[in-house]
Amino acid sequence: MRILLIGLLFCSSLSALNRLEYNEISLGMPVSQITRTYGDPYAVYDMGKGTVRFEYIERISMNNELVYENHYYLTIVEDKVVSKCFRELGRPPYDRIFRPDPNYPAYP
Repeated sequence: MRILLIGLLFCSSLSALNRLEYNEISLGMPVSQITRTYGDPYAVYDMGKGTVRFEYIERISMNNELVYENHYYLTIVEDKVVSKCFRELGRPPYDRIFRPDPNYPAYP
């Protein structure tokens, strides 16, 4: 059990932002502090009227296979965080169907 737990810790993505760090971001935090601490976002979306949305992605994998992704969104107005949300995305269904055969190349 201990080996599995350590493996899960090391298999997670080396993303600039993870769930614990996301929880530390508070409303009103300046953009300069976020980018200095967590790095540049994966994507920046212009929402219009001076509003910008930052997106950070954390990829969780096990055995070189993507298990799920966390997408963290920070809404920025006047260089401060005004709202935040996240989405957890699993692997697409078609990806599960076409997994590699665990018995290949040594068939019984």
